Amino acid sequence: MRPCVIAPLRLRGAEFGGPKPLFCVPLVANDQESLLTQAEAAQGVQPDVVEWRSDSFDGLSAANVVEVAQALRSVLASEPIIFTLRSSMEGGAKEISQEARKACIGAIVRSGLIDLVDVELCNGAEFLEPILTTAHEHGVRVILSFHNFKSTPEKETLAGKISEMVSLGGDIAKIACMPQNPGDVLRLLQVTWEAREQFPAVPLCTMSMGAIGSLSRVAGFLYGSDMAFAVGKVVSAPGQIPLADARVITEALLRYA
Repeated sequence: MRPCVIAPLRLRGAEFGGPKPLFCVPLVANDQESLLTQAEAAQGVQPDVVEWRSDSFDGLSAANVVEVAQALRSVLASEPIIFTLRSSMEGGAKEISQEARKACIGAIVRSGLIDLVDVELCNGAEFLEPILTTAHEHGVRVILSFHNFKSTPEKETLAGKISEMVSLGGDIAKIACMPQNPGDVLRLLQVTWEAREQFPAVPLCTMSMGAIGSLSRVAGFLYGSDMAFAVGKVVSAPGQIPLADARVITEALLRYA
């Protein structure tokens, strides 16, 4: 059996931390037409969750982010949407000032058009706490995340990141790291298992990136990860697997677990 959260987080029919592993398809587009085309394609593969990687969008601002989100929601009427304006410090497509990021995030969480917002832990408490407060006031859940595209830190460092995410009030704790060898993948899975034991009420999303880490995207569910990212039309991180393939592999693993 896969280790579940004691009280799964339910959003638009998706259970974060429930018995069914969730797959999220990212949308990576630089204009509204491309974004909506990708959203329609994503619907065709029936993802559990959709992420709008808005850091790839040209000219995004607090003045137009809600308008674009309205168009996106008109296509994705029932799917939970994650809004991610990724910092360039952790893999974002563009350099965006912290003031502009905060304004966009604030506008979108107040709009009622998204279900979750992903914000990096590295922004610090001063940046994060107002976002957490505003999001929770408007019924939006917050993913606090940590990404390392070069290596996989030691177990104590990764465990400390998750603990900090929980203490700040994150609704979901997310870690994505690049492995240099299979041992790095095993270490991340061990951290995931121990975090599920330590924080049984907090959904987790953990993954090793790249080809070596692809195992974590289909087997991480057995160790306490609750959501993985899979390819709809465009890859948002190295090592993502097409959704149909990821589902088949995961279902087979869970059948015999």
